[in-house]
Amino acid sequence: MGEVGQDARYGITNVMSMAGPTAAELQLTTALEELLRRHNLYEDEGEMRKRVQVLGKLNALAREFVKRASLTKPGFNEAKAITAGAKIFTFGSYRLGVHATGADIDTLLVAPRHIDRADFFVHMVDILREQPEVRELDPVPTAYVPIIKFEMDGIPIDLLFARLAMDSIPEDLQIEERHLKDIDEPTVRSLNGTRVASAILSLVPNVHNFRTTLRCIKLWAKKRGIYSNALGFLGGVAWALLTARVCQLYPNACPATLLARFFRVYVHWKTGDVTRGSNAQPVPVVLCHITEGTLNLGLKVWNPKKYPREKYDLMPVITPCYPCMNSTFNMAWTNLQVLKAEFKRGLDVATLVESGQERWEALFEQDDFFGRYHNFVVVETSALSEDEHRRWEATVESKLRHLIKKLEVLHHLQGAHPYSKPIPFPFSGHSEGVWSSAFYLGLIIKVDEGVPSRTIDLNFAAKEFTDMLFEWSQYKEASMTVQLTHVRRADLPEHVRPKRARTKRKRSPGADGPEAKEARTTVLARAGAGAAADGALQAKGGGGPERSGRTGLLSAHADLEPATVEALPPLTVHLAEDDL
Repeated sequence: MGEVGQDARYGITNVMSMAGPTAAELQLTTALEELLRRHNLYEDEGEMRKRVQVLGKLNALAREFVKRASLTKPGFNEAKAITAGAKIFTFGSYRLGVHATGADIDTLLVAPRHIDRADFFVHMVDILREQPEVRELDPVPTAYVPIIKFEMDGIPIDLLFARLAMDSIPEDLQIEERHLKDIDEPTVRSLNGTRVASAILSLVPNVHNFRTTLRCIKLWAKKRGIYSNALGFLGGVAWALLTARVCQLYPNACPATLLARFFRVYVHWKTGDVTRGSNAQPVPVVLCHITEGTLNLGLKVWNPKKYPREKYDLMPVITPCYPCMNSTFNMAWTNLQVLKAEFKRGLDVATLVESGQERWEALFEQDDFFGRYHNFVVVETSALSEDEHRRWEATVESKLRHLIKKLEVLHHLQGAHPYSKPIPFPFSGHSEGVWSSAFYLGLIIKVDEGVPSRTIDLNFAAKEFTDMLFEWSQYKEASMTVQLTHVRRADLPEHVRPKRARTKRKRSPGADGPEAKEARTTVLARAGAGAAADGALQAKGGGGPERSGRTGLLSAHADLEPATVEALPPLTVHLAEDDL
């Protein structure tokens, strides 16, 4: 695509610059593309062809599934079942054209009205199981978004399901607003994945430059630990929308310039701060005007004037097609502060790169999360089977933002910064028969002068959080545990401790004395803290973990004496001099 003319307009505002790239900027773009290749973010022609072939096979299997399921329904014969039809749509990074080598393909199977999700998890699973090229078949019907995961010819596939209020699905179907009629909200969300991706590509002035820039942004966000929608940062859709908006503002810029302007734009973007007593209202990031739709379907559209709760969205990033939704509704105040700091760092590094004082590699340095903080809250999850642990871990992850928001308001704390993904324990799933992982929150301590107490009580926040988890409909008290503990950096497990702390570990006075050893042993006996605890849980046959009203923790200490249980230390942080 050539340069955009002076009279062109993208988005809802005028462009910020129509300037095209200079020779120096094109050279920086070449360096960026070489860096992306070194990170295997471009697949070769062979893998591209294989993906196309796999999607063709999957589309044929989808039609076979609908035919087979239709024949179990009243009034369907062979001919009618064949014409019922089905179609596979893609969304996510593959649909946007920014997938990396070995990445999975997000797919959606669209079926007619007489096929339901139960059919999907019976007949489609059976059909996939019959295919010799399908491996690692993993249907998860109880997930928040029910899904079938598998590999076909070595390509990982995530397959969702949606049914439309149509008697049959034509091969040339394109999902439009009218197809959202008479379907439930989860199906609307599923359908919007592919609609949003298509809309983004239609709203940027240069698709190639957008894709290259988005590849850079995704790599940067993952390296800096801020790529996670569930934990309150931004997911793939939100990062794509932010990138697309910058492309609209600089329609003729090359990827190197767009990357630098990305940080400049969002360092100065007006965000909300209502959780800290300010009345500042954020400016939403939008690619086009928010619409209420044309068919009066009555679906909920993001509108802080109509829905007061949405006034508290800190950095709303709005999807571009009806029903327009905020893709960052999970964001907490801490998340926003971390993002702002990363935008600022990105701008500083990009400025140095543009002036020739730095290389692009500096922008993509791995974040030293565990070296950044002195104190952590560790949220450990354990279960007695791999499937249960996957679902339990996902549930804890989906609720963790509530714990973050509860910690943010505590005295002496400025916030709780979540690590971007759960970390499995080295022994997880091995001979102990217990699957365990942990989420880490880095505590951001306030520097309070003249305050005599340096103790932070986290127990009430922990209890409210665990009580919320216990209300999950699929929670199994006999086999699922969660534990919250406070850990200092020097006491982090070996598999996460910063390298500099591994070589020279600071020990506090008496750390190896009998009292410290007893305290560590007591913690070890609690849920998932180590192999000994897991062994005890297994030996009990999953015998019921107990809730400790004093600590607000779920702990597998049914095998301990009541006096020992009562002596379990509360979740309290005692600050040392180097914490301040």
